[in-house]
Amino acid sequence: MPYRTIRLCCVSVLLLCLSACAAFGQDQDSDSGDLTASAKLNIEIDAHGAAGVELKIFDRSLPMSLAPVMRDVISCNLMNVRESDGEGEHIFSARCAHAFLKRGLLVGGQLKLAPLMEVLKQANVPALDVTVRHPRTAFSEFEDSAWKLDTSPQSLEYSKHFLSADHAPDIRLAFGYRLFNFLPLTLLLCPIGLTLVMRWTALHAQNREPIVIWFTYWRLFGWVMFASWLLWVQGSKVIDCNALARFLLNSSSYAVALQLAMLVVPAILVQLICSVASGAVLARVSGQRWVLPVTIKHAFWHEPLNIWPLLLLLAGIASLVLYNEFVLGLICLAAAYGTRMLLLYLWFRFQDLGRYALPAGDLRTSILELAHKAGYAVKEIYLLPSAEGRLGGPYMIRGRRLFVSEALLHFLEKREAEAVLARALVHERRHHYAIIVALAAAALPLIHRFSHLAFVAGTLPWAIRGPLLVWLTPVLLYLLWRRFEREAAQETATVAGDAGPLSTALPKLAQLNVLGLYWRRFEWRFFPNKIDRGRERELPGLSVAQ
Repeated sequence: MPYRTIRLCCVSVLLLCLSACAAFGQDQDSDSGDLTASAKLNIEIDAHGAAGVELKIFDRSLPMSLAPVMRDVISCNLMNVRESDGEGEHIFSARCAHAFLKRGLLVGGQLKLAPLMEVLKQANVPALDVTVRHPRTAFSEFEDSAWKLDTSPQSLEYSKHFLSADHAPDIRLAFGYRLFNFLPLTLLLCPIGLTLVMRWTALHAQNREPIVIWFTYWRLFGWVMFASWLLWVQGSKVIDCNALARFLLNSSSYAVALQLAMLVVPAILVQLICSVASGAVLARVSGQRWVLPVTIKHAFWHEPLNIWPLLLLLAGIASLVLYNEFVLGLICLAAAYGTRMLLLYLWFRFQDLGRYALPAGDLRTSILELAHKAGYAVKEIYLLPSAEGRLGGPYMIRGRRLFVSEALLHFLEKREAEAVLARALVHERRHHYAIIVALAAAALPLIHRFSHLAFVAGTLPWAIRGPLLVWLTPVLLYLLWRRFEREAAQETATVAGDAGPLSTALPKLAQLNVLGLYWRRFEWRFFPNKIDRGRERELPGLSVAQ
């Protein structure tokens, strides 16, 4: 091939490459120019309906002010208007105190983009990017569904790209809270309704002694109160109390205090109402007239001592197991322990229990000897009158202090009462109650983490493995507790010197609580222990003919 022909071919290929590169560069510049030339409109609306407006027009210097146009866009008189040209861009910002109308907990209004689009079209601005942002609320309605929605814990953001040649419709927006959004508050009516049903049943029961009715009522009352706190924890998440507090106070610095109040005050009010409703049942036990301060002092102080530390324990375990928040989890666990100690101190401080301290004598000496044999140090022993209604059972151990109800000594023989107390002391020394509570608190986070493991998730669908593990957990906890019961019974026989008193005391003890009696009968039928097989019998004097 001649040299001249080869040279022409090389020159042609080089020219083609240069042309392609130039065309590619023009396309990039064109795209970049189009992107840069798009105007940016940001509108931020607060909880009171005020709006802050910011408009940036790049590579343009407008000869006219945008204030009249923006006044038409948001249909409001503008304040703090700032408009400037600099570094190849035109910047406009202003604020309107009443851009949107607020009625109750709803904020609504409209934006008219047509006047602004007309000005941008005359200024040869090819496009407009609009962003509308408002506080996060339970209800948000945007008339045009073509807008892109981005959410955050603090706000909701709508955005859309308009071309100058497009028709710009009016933007109608409403947000806030409707009555329907507060439907989770009705969850708090469940414990109140259940307490009233329990109250009516307790006041109209004729076939049980008052102390049995109170022990049954008070035990069930504790479960209801704890369930009400758990219900409200879930209900507050549905309502999103954090967002509601920020909306009500318009992101004020006091919103944090309001958030905390929303998390605790509703459940506290429910507990207060239920405690006051329980006063009539307590009056039946004591045979005295119902007095409000007595109800508050004796009933309202009991459940927070258990509820708050347990909720913090749940938060700590969830932080460690589900969210891998090591520091937060340790803080919650430390707060659970600290809260428990603080509430214990307050409970002892306000209960005025010194007058009920068991005086020196044979009973106190025998109980202290039992505690020494069981390896558990008892700080103090209190003998509480049944009419006081402070206990939900014949005995209770709290803060290494033993509380004994007169009912225990009245309905059980001395050796039987000692065997029952020895078993309770063994449970405390072995931390059986603490182990069960900790496992119950860790159950749901562990179930969630375990069920989402690859080898588990690949075997069963969540609709099967989730409920299966949830329902299996109480069975495993019950079987574990039965093992603890057997261990405690064996050690009690060693401490008391005889297994007979405990085996005769358990059926009598079960009859001091109607729920416990039914549950004990269920156990005797399906899960009999050697120590109480065939021991079911009625306790003389407890059942009263109608």
